[in-house]
Amino acid sequence: MTPAALAPFRLGNVELRNRIVRTAHGTNLGRGELNEALIAYHESRARGGVALTVLEATGVHPSCPMTLNAWDDAIVPRYRELATRLHAHGMRVFSQLNHLGLDGHARGARPWSASALVAPWSGLRAVAMDATQIDAVVDGFAQAARRAREGGLDGLEVHCAHGHLLQQFLSPLTNRRDDEYGGDDERRRRFVERVLRACRAAVGTDFVLGIRVGPQPTPGGLDVASQVALVRWLEAEHLVDYVSVSRGDLRRPDEIIGAMHEPAGYELADARPITAATRLPTMVAGRIRTVAEASEVVGSGIADLVGMTRAHIADPDLIAKTLAGRAHEVRPCIACNQGCVGGLARGRLGCSVNPLAGRETEFATAAPSRAETSATEARSAPARRDARPRAASPVLVAGGGPAGLEAARTLAERGVRVVLAEAGPELGGALQLARRAPRHAAIGEIADWLAREVHRLGVEVHTGTPATPAFARELGATRVIVAVGGRAAPPLEQRHRPGADQRGATDAVPVIGARDLLRAPPARLPRRAVVLDELGTYEAIGAAEWLLEHGVAVCFVTPLRTIGPRLEAALVVGPALERLRCGTFALQARAQVLGVDAHGARLAWLEGGQPWHEPAELVVGAVTALPADDLVRAFELGSCRAIAVGDARHPGTLEEAIRSAHEIAARL
Repeated sequence: MTPAALAPFRLGNVELRNRIVRTAHGTNLGRGELNEALIAYHESRARGGVALTVLEATGVHPSCPMTLNAWDDAIVPRYRELATRLHAHGMRVFSQLNHLGLDGHARGARPWSASALVAPWSGLRAVAMDATQIDAVVDGFAQAARRAREGGLDGLEVHCAHGHLLQQFLSPLTNRRDDEYGGDDERRRRFVERVLRACRAAVGTDFVLGIRVGPQPTPGGLDVASQVALVRWLEAEHLVDYVSVSRGDLRRPDEIIGAMHEPAGYELADARPITAATRLPTMVAGRIRTVAEASEVVGSGIADLVGMTRAHIADPDLIAKTLAGRAHEVRPCIACNQGCVGGLARGRLGCSVNPLAGRETEFATAAPSRAETSATEARSAPARRDARPRAASPVLVAGGGPAGLEAARTLAERGVRVVLAEAGPELGGALQLARRAPRHAAIGEIADWLAREVHRLGVEVHTGTPATPAFARELGATRVIVAVGGRAAPPLEQRHRPGADQRGATDAVPVIGARDLLRAPPARLPRRAVVLDELGTYEAIGAAEWLLEHGVAVCFVTPLRTIGPRLEAALVVGPALERLRCGTFALQARAQVLGVDAHGARLAWLEGGQPWHEPAELVVGAVTALPADDLVRAFELGSCRAIAVGDARHPGTLEEAIRSAHEIAARL
């Protein structure tokens, strides 16, 4: 039987080959333009079988530049190029039109909004739009809609959710006007109505026009009931052809793109009453990971179409593999948000588990034929090992963590004979510890997938086997990829205390590393603990949350300005703080540990002042690991060409580890 999500669907006059959609999401691959990198990114997912892609939110007026802009006719020929290439693979493409309002502004200018409120991110006071500015933005939407049609796209979607401009006019929280655009529901809807009618006039009745709506999880914001009333009004007024439901707000972006602490389908509870309120075709999203999960949504009647955006960032061939009976080969999205959301904040989209995401043009020549992952083979051939002849002399991969597994997988896909040696009893490395942290189990799914892939591709795997120069000589290996991870550093080593005593432990108060806490928790839990965070990543957060869940009071000490600054862009810090504060938790930012005595830890501010004593029976340190330079030198002395990847080269994030391993292996 065909899974419900893979059945065809007709949306207006557009035929979709299945019910799977890639909802609009920023990439910044084109830096505001529709360039080759952005087209190639979408084309890769078109080959994989996705029915519909909605382009990233597109700016309609120069008052709010976005990662893609459509306020100039220059985009029309680029739309045509995109449409031609995606249509060739059976994918339909819509444009999403948007204006951020409070959350966006031109350089050197103030943001435009319904009212003169202070923007939550920039802190700028917005301009309350006057009649001329309102007319200009309405016309901007209409002209952008016209360009989408002239460019050969199949439809468009107007963004009226996530606290952006149109929702700012709808919401009493942000609309304080007393003119024709404010004061009651009818007048607050007038701006949205004008935009939709202008778009319809620009594209005609035979072009699909949809809208994205959703509740705001913000006190005083629009609730589910308001969105039910909104979609009923939209249907009664014949303003749109479909409704896409999401949730979240610019004050709570973590609700828009929920990380791994959120369950699969976390948005569906709010979406169900909204989609049930209309006979229009509906679309939902919210961390849907597999075709099976999408089919449950469709089969239950919650929605007609299902967004699977991050899942297709992780694996463009998700649908093709599923159709070929190879769903177990789909690379999982772990919802870490570090590559996609975090990457966008750093400049452009990436992916922690898929190093090719957003870089399709860069690896076009270096990549293999993708015999194991291409959409063509996934539809027509069973899983098999690469049949190309392999060199007699193997490449030795030292270490079976994420970097080592990715290096071995990449080499094996290219027909290289690979031997992987892991000193521990299982593959996965630090991910096997990270998955033990509360609400962090999903991070281990990529380790499981990589382990399956290296076995499927014929990598010779030795667990319980340290990689040594002698082992390399025994294999006849002259090339070694060192991926043993970072070496444990003294748990009190601190950036602001070079040369200080890093041991700190006493018989009464042990000092251990954060990974040691998860690897072998103390038999007798303390009442109070100090957690030192030198990293600004999830390592210390996970240790603190583990302790709190076991009833331990935690004092979180960091020299950084706040908790988890390297995770802020991934939208996980706010939810983590919410959970941490449910226990006995204290945060001491810009502080350091001077030492440990029989009663606890001695702390001080980085800026000086009087030190103080923090009672504790355990001190846990999350500090920068040591690279594996000694092992690299040992292999080189043994006449091997050795290169380190991942934490063995430079301790960093999961995304950095997998990407560095892939790049080295792809060019070895």
